[in-house]
Amino acid sequence: MRLSVVFVSGPRLSGKSVVIRAMIDRLWKQPPHFIRLVEVGGDKSAPRMPEKPPPESGVASARALEYEPDRIFEILPETLAKIHHGDHDATVVIEADSDPVLRCAYPYDHRLFVMRPPTRIYQVFRSAQEAAAEMQRVLEDTAEFASQVYGLFDADMLLDGEGREERMDMSGTQMRRFLATPLGDEIATRMAFQPPYHGLAESEFILVNTGLKPDKPTSEACLKMINRLLERLNKVSDRQGRMYRCNPVDPKDRMTRQLFKDLKSASSKGA
Repeated sequence: MRLSVVFVSGPRLSGKSVVIRAMIDRLWKQPPHFIRLVEVGGDKSAPRMPEKPPPESGVASARALEYEPDRIFEILPETLAKIHHGDHDATVVIEADSDPVLRCAYPYDHRLFVMRPPTRIYQVFRSAQEAAAEMQRVLEDTAEFASQVYGLFDADMLLDGEGREERMDMSGTQMRRFLATPLGDEIATRMAFQPPYHGLAESEFILVNTGLKPDKPTSEACLKMINRLLERLNKVSDRQGRMYRCNPVDPKDRMTRQLFKDLKSASSKGA
């Protein structure tokens, strides 16, 4: 018996709660457990959850888990372990906003990213200058982290006769060589997204919730760009992300039916 954990994330007001309600109604024979993650000290207060959810809620248990970013790696696994101890064949659905620390707080079995149809390209994507600056920062932080934590660089390599050697920016040639590698291509693709949309890069299922706002011409262009980047990521990633543009509460929507069919198939494989 094992625990199955589904992580549903995305920007606020994108319809995550509605999607989860539909998942509860349509995916599982046994009621899943529900967790809402809320950051301590954030601008969103934790919702009050009943000690024992009513039968019509469709869940075995519901809790709001308040977390501090530096402790989420402890409290989330502890909470999931408690659920598993009482229900050895449990499914847990976790709802969260776009806090980047949550994306790597647990090895989730499945990830669903929910977003509204974008109204402008730079709502989702960084500009070329922003992406290049972020790439440089990430590479510098990675080298610093590796040298301090893992000792991957000998101290003598980082020091000259007068002290620490000043780190130079990557040249255009060096950057192009790095981007030509599979790792470089994946990092560059991830850096293209604005921070609230980084979850797009590692999610199997990306729902563009058309029930909230109709598509606009700019939205169409932005969604095409997202699809192209997902295709690139799928070539180098274990997770094969797919976009679904649909209204999750419209049973007549063909893409909605396909989304829940694929979610159900993934859930059954992970069971």
